[in-house]
Amino acid sequence: MDDVRFGVNLRSALPADALAAQVRGVEDAGFDILAMPDHLGAPSPFAMLAAAAMATRTVRLRTSVLDATWWNPAMLARELATVDVLSGGRVELGVGAGHMKAEHDLAGLPWFAFPERIALLEQLIDGTAAHLDRPDHDPPPVQRPIPVMVGAMSAAGLDIAARKADVVAFAGLRQLRGRRLGEFGFVTPAETDERVAEVRRIRRAHGDRPYASEVLLQLVSVDRDPDEAAAGFAAQLDGAMSPAQVRESPFLLLAGSPEAAVQVLAERRDRYGFDVFSAHHRSQDQLTLVIAAARSAHRDG
Repeated sequence: MDDVRFGVNLRSALPADALAAQVRGVEDAGFDILAMPDHLGAPSPFAMLAAAAMATRTVRLRTSVLDATWWNPAMLARELATVDVLSGGRVELGVGAGHMKAEHDLAGLPWFAFPERIALLEQLIDGTAAHLDRPDHDPPPVQRPIPVMVGAMSAAGLDIAARKADVVAFAGLRQLRGRRLGEFGFVTPAETDERVAEVRRIRRAHGDRPYASEVLLQLVSVDRDPDEAAAGFAAQLDGAMSPAQVRESPFLLLAGSPEAAVQVLAERRDRYGFDVFSAHHRSQDQLTLVIAAARSAHRDG
């Protein structure tokens, strides 16, 4: 497992000293990526990443993920370049097509149909890269180019990721048919196999440039009986998934020990090609145990 990376998504704003301690803790725990979401009701992602840049030395700093319909290329290029300079070249652009209509309504921003959001996503990626590539861009970014992660699960979103991204991030969620916008279910392992195969096919057709393959783990539990944890999580889903389906989902990590979790992740790396595993802040402590076990196994091996 020496060839995989780990990330965590933070969300809460803290006073400067507490935030510095928090992000240094992420770095010291062995995480490779520290990410901030782009939601109303959460802190400004770039303000948080700028603060994290001043308190850390090695961890990569990523937006995960920006809503493409909220940004224009010139303004986004300015934010990225600023954090890239502050961090000494550690920023990454994580971006997606957006899915929270309620937040658009709250912000007074237009809500677009899915095909339009997909088109805007590609335009934002291309336009931002063009601004950052200008020789007179001020501030000049340290990285040329700044790495791009695209988070998606739809065929259209993953098509853009396969063609444009340095990191293809499989979100694992899909809108439930017949439910209000924002109600999601998990994609099955078989469907994930299909999506992974399609990304690989598209990538080969566009030059086969190396890329990282990331999965966002919606829940990590490695210190209790996995069957018990699966039953508890399934009960929260109101019948959308059985405990057995929870256990086998590539977007959840349930294991009886950190060492067993490392084996599960190795199997998913081999099956799906995942080499980056990220989780939400609520699972940070659990994933920290997995990182320690993975590093220990590498040293012992």
